[in-house]
Amino acid sequence: MAPPAIDFRKKRFLVVDDQPLARESLRAIAQTAGAFSVDLATGYQDAIFRIRNNVPDIILCDYMLGDGRSGQQLLEELRRFDLLPDDTIFMMVTGEQSYEQVVAAVELVPDDYIIKPFSPDKLILRLERVAAKKEFFAPFFRAKRRGDYPQALALLAANRDSEGGHTYRFELLRQEAELHIATGNAPQAEATYRGILDRYEFPWARAGVARALQRQNRLSEARSEIEKAIAGAAHYFDAADLKANICMAQGEHDEAQRVLEAIARRTPRNYLRKRLLAQAAELNGDAEAARAAMADVIANDTMPGAVSTEDQLALARTQVAAGDAIAAEKVLLLLRESEIMALPLPSQASFAALLAIASPEKGRSRFAGLRPALLAVELPPSVRLDVLQAALAGGDGELAEKQAQALLAGDDSRLVFNRMRQLFSLYDGDPLFREIQRRVALQRIGRGETDAGAAGVGEATAAP
Repeated sequence: MAPPAIDFRKKRFLVVDDQPLARESLRAIAQTAGAFSVDLATGYQDAIFRIRNNVPDIILCDYMLGDGRSGQQLLEELRRFDLLPDDTIFMMVTGEQSYEQVVAAVELVPDDYIIKPFSPDKLILRLERVAAKKEFFAPFFRAKRRGDYPQALALLAANRDSEGGHTYRFELLRQEAELHIATGNAPQAEATYRGILDRYEFPWARAGVARALQRQNRLSEARSEIEKAIAGAAHYFDAADLKANICMAQGEHDEAQRVLEAIARRTPRNYLRKRLLAQAAELNGDAEAARAAMADVIANDTMPGAVSTEDQLALARTQVAAGDAIAAEKVLLLLRESEIMALPLPSQASFAALLAIASPEKGRSRFAGLRPALLAVELPPSVRLDVLQAALAGGDGELAEKQAQALLAGDDSRLVFNRMRQLFSLYDGDPLFREIQRRVALQRIGRGETDAGAAGVGEATAAP
């Protein structure tokens, strides 16, 4: 065997595999390459623990990890919690021939993969190739890590014409597009992704166009693009998540729920997707499906720190929607006062509103104390819905009207319209809702907005 081109003696390896013989085989290959430090993880949770405590330079991870977990899920969780530095190599080891189709399609991919059986020489050669790529992008990674995005973009531009730039031309453009998304420059991100598609039809680039269009509120175009991406890549589950988000923004909550339920059955341990499913189901009026999804998240998202106070509020919200005030009250009262006071105002508003609905005698005074702020400040749509319901339940017409007008006049009006209509109907407020619709529609017409902004918003303009 020829000596490796990089010095593996200085690299810390982590081998992740639930099969003892496979772990030892991978350790032997790493040691053959010269590695001194080779740690072993027996599965998903063990790998998370070891990576949290000491991030390795190179991770060799089997695709099937047992207990219903996969190396792909491990990679997603590491990226989700920012536990995988850009300069760490993540190599997937798999016996699944179909994994090539997955990697060719999706955005969230390992640095490389190798299909069993393979020789030690072949694995080392692949590691050397990835290490060379990491070295090429190292200055860019450093600039991005310190938040110097102009410098990061300048480095990408300079490297396009460098000696190695042709080899990594698509990755250079991909990183550029992702930086534009991160910095809020959606039109430039769209242009960059379309430039990639002019050369090659990558499903992840098509999804990137859809995401950039969504950020520009060009929802119909975004929907068309993401459906093209899904049609070309059956394993591209993240594209389905994006489609669901677009559908919700268009007010098509039933379609969003259908899409997410179908994908969730194939990825039962993806708890970010379960959270999104809960949101779609709640907006679709399927309170029981929303509650089941959030209960699954709370019980089984076992990554340390994964379940947040916001998740507890989301669970209580689904229980309120399901009419189970006792369960909602129990969840809310399990939160410590110190946790609540540490929350930002919108989250405190949701807590107070949900408690006022679930347990008026315990929650109304707290909700009343926040009322002046709730009349004055901007709130996210989900929080405004909580406040709207609490105001309707407590007979506070002024506060209810304030929230409803802001929701109907906002960019997310299609997202929340059906849920608002359900709430007004629940509290015998249909005439008031129609009057608020009429006012908002007239305001839009007065500003020269011809699309009325939301499904149903303009239907009241003909009223006397």
